[in-house]
Amino acid sequence: MTRLLLSVGIMLPGNLPADTAINIAAMTGRLGFTAVYLTEVPSQDQLERLVHAAAPAQVLVPPPSGATGVVWVNNPDTVAKARAEGVERPLRVCVPISIGRTMSEAEARAALEPRFEGDRHPRHAGIFGTFEQAQDQVLALARAGADELLLEVPLERDVADVLAQIRALVVGATPQLVDAPLADGRTAPPQTVFYSPPHFRW
Repeated sequence: MTRLLLSVGIMLPGNLPADTAINIAAMTGRLGFTAVYLTEVPSQDQLERLVHAAAPAQVLVPPPSGATGVVWVNNPDTVAKARAEGVERPLRVCVPISIGRTMSEAEARAALEPRFEGDRHPRHAGIFGTFEQAQDQVLALARAGADELLLEVPLERDVADVLAQIRALVVGATPQLVDAPLADGRTAPPQTVFYSPPHFRW
């Protein structure tokens, strides 16, 4: 079985057309994501369809914004603080994400997603940049003690490609890779200080 660096779930907004939500849920299940989180509880019929489509991934409601054990910004220091303060349940990092093969692709995906505005733009609060930059950010969160990524993904285009890239971020990392510093010559993430405006709380 392929080792995961972190478990990862995908958040689905409540305003998605029913068939679109079903298709995305099916992709998450096939790609090995652990969960689909719904921001709104659908009708019983739609919920049953989502559960069937997403299997073996679970269909869940995300934790409320003030929940213990949830960090809402991509900041390893905030994750480490939450872990040091005795979070006993799995520690989730709930952030938006926009990545691409180039920075331009990551920027274009984020620009097309209406949910990514203001403080919740991936550049400010989430995982953002090229695949290599995103991998460095995910490794840093794992080193800091995160157990799960709960991700808001851009849904306006190339959803299957986005999900495949996200899945690759968390597959097959060895302990040596987790413990390794940023390699010489590697490009640091756009903000190595990791997107932590002072008003964000975990």
